[in-house]
Amino acid sequence: MITRRLPRNYCICSIFLMNDTQLLEQKSLVESFLAKGPRPLSSFSFVSLFAWCDFFDFEIKMVKERLCIFAHGDSGCFLYLPPLGERVDSSTIELVFAHMARGKAPQAVNRIENIPENLLLSFDPNRYNQYLKPAEYVYRKEDLKALHGNAYKSKRHDYNCFVSRQGACSFKPYQDEDLSACLALYDRWAAARAEANSDDIFRFMLKENRLVHERLLIHWRRLGLIVRVLKVKGETIGYTFGYPLDEMTFCVYAEITDLRITGAAAYIFRSFCADEQLKNFSRINTMDDFAMPNVARAKKAYHPSELIPSYAVSMLGLKGC
Repeated sequence: MITRRLPRNYCICSIFLMNDTQLLEQKSLVESFLAKGPRPLSSFSFVSLFAWCDFFDFEIKMVKERLCIFAHGDSGCFLYLPPLGERVDSSTIELVFAHMARGKAPQAVNRIENIPENLLLSFDPNRYNQYLKPAEYVYRKEDLKALHGNAYKSKRHDYNCFVSRQGACSFKPYQDEDLSACLALYDRWAAARAEANSDDIFRFMLKENRLVHERLLIHWRRLGLIVRVLKVKGETIGYTFGYPLDEMTFCVYAEITDLRITGAAAYIFRSFCADEQLKNFSRINTMDDFAMPNVARAKKAYHPSELIPSYAVSMLGLKGC
């Protein structure tokens, strides 16, 4: 059942979102609640939610005047974000966990994800397990544009190497006709990454993210994404995209480049940070490192100005969150 009515009682009929069209219809509703409070993490965006509707059936439900976004999957149900709206109280949290359990005993999968540190006090440690997740990396945009000093010596080298070897390149806004070339590049990139890494979880993530990239690149206009494509002699060798997170922060959601071309990653990242459409943002969020050492090394090499922690909670006594 689809409804937009927002009365002041305990809850309204749930909005079950089974496909991308239905979820896009709820974009303004979700964003109106996101705007009611700070958005410290990259997940506090409709884009982040929409990216995963191939993998979960989302349910939007009002609980005590807070907007709750439940994700239903094969293993059960969890809350994608903490309840959105006014300050979260203990009774709201209890109702949320009761809804996830659906009259049964709570399971480990019944959890609340993407909790920023400032909301952690809302969850009594005597009642809830608290799990620290990988932190998100935030940078001063001017540092990434300038690449000044010894700290950025290697990144300047990579950037200059690309410029000297690939002079005839273009870095331009994405168009719908770029989709097939971008996905073909992703397939080559993912194949090379999978060949160099035998970890099954990592390889599964590569397959998942292919669907995510395709979904976001198809719907980029309605989502308000800023997308750029890097080409050399007409061949697509890189693409990147992201979205405004708040008035000061821009989130770079994805960056894919041809791994055979030295300096392509440094060039596309610096160029994106210097893009005219990002001129009003002073901070760049590149999300977390997925607890993968190679990703962490790459992100630390750009010297973040801040690491923003993220948490998940489940009912006390449950494991496996």
